[in-house]
Amino acid sequence: MGPRIIALAAVLTVETVLLSMLIQATISELVGWAAAIHTIQHWLFRFLIAYAVSCCMLLCLRAGTSAFASGARQDVMPLRWRWLTVHLAILGPLAFFSAALYGSWLNLPFLPIAIAWHVLAIAAVVSLLRVMAPLRAWVSLLRGSGALALYAALPAFLAVLAIQGSQRLWISAAKVTFSLVEMLLQPLVPHLVSDPDERILGTSRFAVSIAEQCSGLEGVGLMLIFCCAWLWYFRREFRFPRVLLVIPAALVLVFLLNALRIAAIVLIGDAGYERIAMIGFHSQAGWIAFNLVAFAVALLARRSAWLNRTASATVAPEAATTNPANPYLVPLLTLLAIGMLVHAMSAGFDLLYPLRLLGTGFVLWLYRDSYRTLAWRFTWRGVAAGAAVFGLWMAIGRHVLPVQAMPQEISALSPFSRVIWILCRIGAAVVTVPLAEELAYRGYLLRRIGHANFEAVTFTQARWSALVLSAALFGAMHGSLWIAGCIAGLVYGLVAMRTNRFGESVAAHATSNLLLGAAVLLFDQWQWW
Repeated sequence: MGPRIIALAAVLTVETVLLSMLIQATISELVGWAAAIHTIQHWLFRFLIAYAVSCCMLLCLRAGTSAFASGARQDVMPLRWRWLTVHLAILGPLAFFSAALYGSWLNLPFLPIAIAWHVLAIAAVVSLLRVMAPLRAWVSLLRGSGALALYAALPAFLAVLAIQGSQRLWISAAKVTFSLVEMLLQPLVPHLVSDPDERILGTSRFAVSIAEQCSGLEGVGLMLIFCCAWLWYFRREFRFPRVLLVIPAALVLVFLLNALRIAAIVLIGDAGYERIAMIGFHSQAGWIAFNLVAFAVALLARRSAWLNRTASATVAPEAATTNPANPYLVPLLTLLAIGMLVHAMSAGFDLLYPLRLLGTGFVLWLYRDSYRTLAWRFTWRGVAAGAAVFGLWMAIGRHVLPVQAMPQEISALSPFSRVIWILCRIGAAVVTVPLAEELAYRGYLLRRIGHANFEAVTFTQARWSALVLSAALFGAMHGSLWIAGCIAGLVYGLVAMRTNRFGESVAAHATSNLLLGAAVLLFDQWQWW
């Protein structure tokens, strides 16, 4: 039942976000019942998310029980497509009432609209449950889990309290961050401007205000989630409780690196690179610091014999080359790492984009022998699928992205440099980006979800739940165009599953990107790049 639960959670997450956007677009000043119900929905939604995560973790911990095993056999049952039709039919009126729930354009009393919305929401969830399995299977799973449903409520309730309590720490954390940044800058900046009341630090040329959002608590929260997930996933390898010392060390380190990031912003801005400091470095340095600490945690926890029982095996020189996932994931990780570094050094436009092409291309070349077993042939199906995704991408993007002409940084280049940059951008879009992303999302993730030995799995054997989840993760990587990204991920995965050829999904992806590049150059639509 596990893969279907994951697919169910992914679909509900996407639909909930879309419905929330409709609701938020119409909210103005709320009073009376509307204000009360909105507050209840706000906190109930947070509780349900925490409760779902808590239930999934407890179910996974009980994966060896007979109740869970009997529920897992439901995965062999076919999906119930007629209930998918019912679910899609419910989404229409649910979207309508979401837009009308807190809006004033529908001249009806609030309570009838609220009741109708909640009835439709429950019906949508029930119909989606029945798509995945009969209700008796879900009831059997709940009964077999015993008191797990009650136990899961306690950590979920504590998580909601922690969210509320952490909000009160923002100001205190911002004050601590201000003191750390001031301590770092004093030896480096002779005439430091410091205003503790407004938390302003800088020089006569450039200064920053350390708001609550800059306190570093977001990074601490993300690091806490990462450490807990990492230690839980590899729990059989670690030596408890000593390995728990990794968590406070990682939290302190990421908090200190946030202060170092803010100090670097002041120094970069004072040196005359204000746009780089506030646009590129400001947005990427935090993620770079988080990734560095996460990598250090993973490396330390896996390599230290004091923390890990299998450390002697993990330090073997050939360990990095024997992991079958490396050829599929390392190219995308390289692409993302270079992208963050390049963007951190930019003022809003990546003039150093060719480094992504060169770095990712080099990694793909290193792993070239690992890709010989993949079916690289493609037909018109992949090209047609890519053209369809391009049309969909254009249609959705018109409502999301404002039209942009050629950036000033590109037009200011010499003709030769401009041509080189554009050729590298097209080369990356058509070659390295499709290869890196398809290897990770379709070559690895689509086959890995539900199958440990993913290389022995053909694309036709991939599960529908894996298709949905891999498409959702693919869409999440595309920012404001995440809806188009999710649909594109579904199409690329479907064409690979239907034809059993990896080359078809690569051809589809490359076609979509090639047509987008043509739209950029032929019609001056630079918002796509």
